[in-house]
Amino acid sequence: MPVVLAVELSSKAKPGRCGVTRNASGKGLLIVTPSRFSVGDELDVSVHVGTQAGRVAARVVRVEENGKESSEVWRYRLAVELEEKLPGELLQEARARLPGGTH
Repeated sequence: MPVVLAVELSSKAKPGRCGVTRNASGKGLLIVTPSRFSVGDELDVSVHVGTQAGRVAARVVRVEENGKESSEVWRYRLAVELEEKLPGELLQEARARLPGGTH
């Protein structure tokens, strides 16, 4: 589902990096970030929605670089596969924040 969530991305080499999701599913996220990661990198991902937060382990499965013509503010787009599903409460809160969602 298309959703904008604040995330913190941490790997052993790059702790405490920031990002924003563009979409989310129970087992994956598409994230834009100014930080360069590589396919196979293992990440600790903290997802923030309103006052709620959840932390999951993830692995980078795809990396794309946004071109100069892109409207994205950050250079990289990462597809990450989550080791566990995101907590249901986070996804419910995220859905409620979508245009037309229930608040």
